[in-house]
Amino acid sequence: MDIQEQSDQLIQYGLDQQMQDLYLYVDEQNGVAKFRKNEQMSVFATYSSQEARQIISRFKFLGEMDIGETRKAQLGAITYDLLEQSVRLRLSTVGDYRGYESLVIRFLTSKEYAYSYAHAAAYDDLLVDVANQRGLFLFSGSTGSGKTTLMYHLAKKMGGQVITIEDPVEIEEPTFLQLQTNDKIGQTYDQLIKLSLRHRPDLLLIGEIRDSLTAHAAIRAALTGHQVFATVHAKGKQETVTRLLELGCSQWEVDNCLRGIIYQKLLTTDTGMTPVIDYQPYERERI
Repeated sequence: MDIQEQSDQLIQYGLDQQMQDLYLYVDEQNGVAKFRKNEQMSVFATYSSQEARQIISRFKFLGEMDIGETRKAQLGAITYDLLEQSVRLRLSTVGDYRGYESLVIRFLTSKEYAYSYAHAAAYDDLLVDVANQRGLFLFSGSTGSGKTTLMYHLAKKMGGQVITIEDPVEIEEPTFLQLQTNDKIGQTYDQLIKLSLRHRPDLLLIGEIRDSLTAHAAIRAALTGHQVFATVHAKGKQETVTRLLELGCSQWEVDNCLRGIIYQKLLTTDTGMTPVIDYQPYERERI
């Protein structure tokens, strides 16, 4: 097979088997492709070192990443087209201390929001609260737990003008105004949040709060009467609040803008991946 056929085979298998991540590792002699589903890793194929590097270069080219740069970490996202379907992929590359590059591909849920929330516990209460309150709602959970998918699902249900700010855009939704960060031209989370508020969105969806500037910008937006969804990497509800405080937000700011904390995880069932939602309206003494 040529490099395109090998790439197609990897992505098709990941889709068919509902994989979450694809890893491509390279050393001096060999390359290996591994898939992850929940906590289980499995080897899919081995390649020569040259083949693996060519596959990585192809994905970097498609993701408009710097093919010549193999040391620094790079991020990208693409919509990958197969014969009968397409899938949104998030790309991440980095070189190790020996100069060998690796690629991680995250399979992102399509715009149809594949998970069914109809019978998920706490979903109805969550939908009612987010539809009737302005302020900040934080979505936390482990990597790959479906935080962004849930935010998009709720935003689509609620309607109105939705602006998303992500790095990179994970789910393509033509009815939303989707903005992507670009540090090279100064489009940081902080700058895009400030600019987006001039468009008077009904909902501002922030891909991730990862630093103090983004945290304060999200809180300012919520304190000025906007509804804000954002993800935070934390292992529980209490840790979600602690994370905001660690990023320099005051307890007063948290108490006056935070409306709810949503922790989600995915369980593997016979019918696929099932979301489990743990939602709690924010009250300081209860967290």
